[in-house]
Amino acid sequence: MEHACIADLLDHPRVVETRNHLHHSIPKHDHMLRVARYSYFLAPLVGADRRTATRAAILHDLDSRLGTLATHGAIAARIAADLGEPPAVSEAIVSHMYPLGPRPTTREGWVLAVADKIASLTDLTTFVGGLFTGRSLAVRRHLCASDPFYAARTARRRRRAIISRIWRRTGRTGLSDSV
Repeated sequence: MEHACIADLLDHPRVVETRNHLHHSIPKHDHMLRVARYSYFLAPLVGADRRTATRAAILHDLDSRLGTLATHGAIAARIAADLGEPPAVSEAIVSHMYPLGPRPTTREGWVLAVADKIASLTDLTTFVGGLFTGRSLAVRRHLCASDPFYAARTARRRRRAIISRIWRRTGRTGLSDSV
């Protein structure tokens, strides 16, 4: 089904690496696959090109952490273009964060925006359900450790906490105490 439209992208290193990236407290890869599945089924309902919508969906959050909620679509669209995707795919990706980002201008863009919102709700319910078994927190801890972006951020926070404790122990309250 939807995998036929995106088989080549599923093996691409940029997509594969998202298996270890944190997104909505779940693997980003799971989110992108879910959006692709929803896009595949929604596209014919509104007369959108199924292949374009599904390909846009699997790429829509690549490097999302490098932008804001409103701007990360442009980053992913640029990546899609660099990967050789047609302009229609990039055009759909740019607006997937509507209403926080630009308004979709194509049917495929609308499909992606709606599919992303539905998938995000599913991500949330999956995470909340996993809180009862402990699975969600275990997955989150694993992803925070394996995702280079979050691992570096966690290391910075730990360093700041250590420095703060040292300052408190020595009774110093700021830079003026060291003069």
